[in-house]
Order: sequence, then structure tokens, then C-alpha cells
Amino acid sequence: MSDIRDQAQSYKWWTHYSSFTAYTDIGSDFSVDDDGEPIQRKVSIHYVVCPVCNGRGEFVNPDIDRQGLSREDFDQDPDFAEDYRAGRFNIPCGLCHGNNVIPEANRKEEREELEAALYEAYEPPEY
Repeated sequence: MSDIRDQAQSYKWWTHYSSFTAYTDIGSDFSVDDDGEPIQRKVSIHYVVCPVCNGRGEFVNPDIDRQGLSREDFDQDPDFAEDYRAGRFNIPCGLCHGNNVIPEANRKEEREELEAALYEAYEPPEY
């Protein structure tokens, strides 16, 4: 069974971002500067709510509930139920890293290009 929380990093096209500019290796020509550092492509961005955590910045550790939980799971262990509801099994989101939002390219053509490159490079996990 596939869980978006396990695949959060596969949605990340940027290496870092600041203010309204993100930097990416996708579509760059892999040239280097005078110090030997890679020259990254700059992308003009705005921010959107993280699609993995829905803007919460965290989610339940997939190891806890990846296969689903039933009413019986909570009934059999009230302490587990309390901890689960209190968020004690939560971890930072693997995509936004707790920031609640992620960068998105301003230009539609650029967004489509980045998404296509990610899709092409995606390798589904083996279970």
C-alpha cells in the first residue's frame, strides 16, 4: 500500500529557497562557478499549502498507522489511543519540514517542466 507520507521527498524539486526565489538542479546545465560549486537554476516562486501534511507541518509517523487502525486498536490500548490523539507519534513533515508551505514556480510552464522532470525521475518504493 502506498502512503504519501513515505514519498514526501519525491515531490521536492528545489534544493533550497529564500523569500521568493527557489534554487534547483532540474534543468540546469550542471556548470560550476569559480569555486567549483554547482550553478543552480533560479526559479521565481510563491508559496502553497503543503500537500503532504495539509499545512499542519507534521503528520503521524507512517510506521504507526500506515496499514490503518481500527476501533479495536484504540479499545485494546487506551494509553495508545490517548498518545495517538495527543500527537505523540507525530513527526515533522518530510516535504515542508514543519514550514506548513512549499514553494511553487510562478510560471505555469516552469511548474509543468519541474513536475514532468520529477515524474520522470520517480522510482516507486519496493515493499
